[in-house]
Amino acid sequence: MGILLSPSALSDRRDNTFPDSIQMKNALFALGFDEPWNATEDGEKQTLTNGELWIREGNYFAVMAVHDDNEQVMQLSLINNLSVCAQLGIAATGDSSKSVFSAFSHLTGQALTQPETTAFNQHRAFHYHVLITEAIAERTLMQCGVKNQ
Repeated sequence: MGILLSPSALSDRRDNTFPDSIQMKNALFALGFDEPWNATEDGEKQTLTNGELWIREGNYFAVMAVHDDNEQVMQLSLINNLSVCAQLGIAATGDSSKSVFSAFSHLTGQALTQPETTAFNQHRAFHYHVLITEAIAERTLMQCGVKNQ
């Protein structure tokens, strides 16, 4: 079963325009991202269990830890992170959970085979992106999100 948003959460994006920060925060709130937002120099962020969710005008992304102690732990960590990525995509585009999860799954596969390289997929007026890196703080991180073209 897909993730469903209330009609009001998506009503401003039926014309497939990229949401502004307020629209994005409202859509994310409807998906359960209800922690407080903290102002930063160039946007806002919300703390997640395993990372942070960022809102910058035209760029909405999450930076999350990938727990890679063993294969099973890594698989579970990636699946949990993919859920956040998909919710970002749904909030920004209003697309179905199936198509958004499929796109982010594909990009994550690319990012895993080419670490330190951002995999992205152009999609109408915006694109999805995924980066998996070990270069920051000597731990594995996954960044994913939706960016305005």
